[in-house]
Amino acid sequence: MKTPALALAAALIALIALSPARAQQAAAVDPKAIKALSQIGEKLRSLKEYTVSADVKTRAPLASGEYRDFSGTATYRVRAPDRLHATTRGIGLDREIVFDGRTITVFSPTNKQYARIDAPGTLSTLVSTVEARTGYRMVLAQLFAWEDQARMLQEAERASYSGEALVGGRRCAHYSYKKAGIAWEVFADAQHLPCKLAFVDTRDKGLPGYTAELTWVERATLPDSTFVFTPPAGASEVGWDAFRAQGP
Repeated sequence: MKTPALALAAALIALIALSPARAQQAAAVDPKAIKALSQIGEKLRSLKEYTVSADVKTRAPLASGEYRDFSGTATYRVRAPDRLHATTRGIGLDREIVFDGRTITVFSPTNKQYARIDAPGTLSTLVSTVEARTGYRMVLAQLFAWEDQARMLQEAERASYSGEALVGGRRCAHYSYKKAGIAWEVFADAQHLPCKLAFVDTRDKGLPGYTAELTWVERATLPDSTFVFTPPAGASEVGWDAFRAQGP
């Protein structure tokens, strides 16, 4: 299953001598909604050692051409800039991903198999490496690559602020964005942490996408062992080709 990633933006190109179509587009872009993305990015980059948990609902296409709805959880334990332990359950693929700054290990608890990649780098490079090597898109990967995705909202059809909403009992600002048929919603609290993210591809008749409600611990104390993968009893290491072909 592919979990779509958000594409958000920190700035728009200034437009001079707008045509009527461009003028209408500019009118649909609220500077407050653009600024919010920059503030969220700054907040995410300021976090040093933290956890974020998500209740996730996704809709994704199957090989048969049908669509299926999944629900589950994702938990990330993070020490910036280059340590992560991710656990996803019930979102199409059960996986654990451990990154120690040098090696990425991906583990399937269902099959009790794991594979390793030598990939020195940061959390941002982790996201692209996992997808390129395994075909697996990390749930909510945009949280670790917000800046890169922020460049993609230029020429947006919509960027708007819709007031406040309650998410899990928290009062959060609600922003919505659309470009080329892809729609996003972002809810952020007073500290600019995302409370909820939503995505839908309106170009696809099945409307694939996801929603995720997020819970943060901004100042966590995580032992070094969090970022060391120790194979459980009975687990075996396999090559990436074999691992890539696995189901849940």
